[in-house]
Amino acid sequence: MGADVVKLADIVGYRLDMARCAALRSLHRLLDDTTFRPADTTALLLIKERPGCDQTMLGRALAGNRSVGMKVATRLEARGLLTRGEGRNRRSKGLYIMPEGETVLAELLDCHDEAEARIAAALAPGEREQLLTLLGKIEQAVLDEEAGLTGSTAAQTAIQEAGVPEPT
Repeated sequence: MGADVVKLADIVGYRLDMARCAALRSLHRLLDDTTFRPADTTALLLIKERPGCDQTMLGRALAGNRSVGMKVATRLEARGLLTRGEGRNRRSKGLYIMPEGETVLAELLDCHDEAEARIAAALAPGEREQLLTLLGKIEQAVLDEEAGLTGSTAAQTAIQEAGVPEPT
């Protein structure tokens, strides 16, 4: 781009951010009648799919760090939606979803499904899968860059630990 005239609409990162913001606004409108946040759904779903995961793994899945995972876990534990138990070692506690957490998660996933349907309605058949593939490629490229390696197994391990599904 350099000295050329730059248009915001031509900057991939900007467009990704605007699309993400639009999707989150749609989801927040659906969650307005609840006291939950999109991150709560992510946390409960990860903990359900990976019983015993720790706060570090949760923080990574929320695009943050252990501190982010701890705050979300503490908030959900205070509401009786998850519990802490035996972890992978003596220094960490595993996170486990409670029955009430499963009930709340089902309700939150209904909101997410509706938000997803709204997004998908704007796409032609096959474009959703194509978009997910392209987003996966971008995510992987950034993780590889952060790891300092192209095709980094460390980056792939981080993705798997965070519970991010493989790009299709």
